[in-house]
Amino acid sequence: MTITPTTTFGADFLAAQNRELSARRQSYVADLDRLSAAAQDLVDGRGATEMADEDGFGEVDTVNVEREQLLVVAGEVRARIDEIDLAMERMAAGSYGICDDCHRPIAEARLEAMPEAQRCVGCKSAGILRRR
Repeated sequence: MTITPTTTFGADFLAAQNRELSARRQSYVADLDRLSAAAQDLVDGRGATEMADEDGFGEVDTVNVEREQLLVVAGEVRARIDEIDLAMERMAAGSYGICDDCHRPIAEARLEAMPEAQRCVGCKSAGILRRR
């Protein structure tokens, strides 16, 4: 049986973090909606008219590149939403703020700066150095 460590953060801190996570999630969802709409506009041809030359020929390759860029950014935004959802699930389970790697509490200052953080600074830094 695996025991999940629980945090000892105060109720006020957790409530503030929950509000911040909710606000960030709402902002990212709005960004995702805008990106998806822009990508769909390009697919539907509404963006192609803006990129037409004087003879009316659209720059199809440019439109495709722009659409791909929008989809990449949308994927990154979706990943941020997933990170926030995971943090909120951990909060509900009582394990918010516990490092995925060392299983020690993540510093409040780090969580205030990045409420969806899954690793403490030491473990996150070690992971970046290992990838080099």
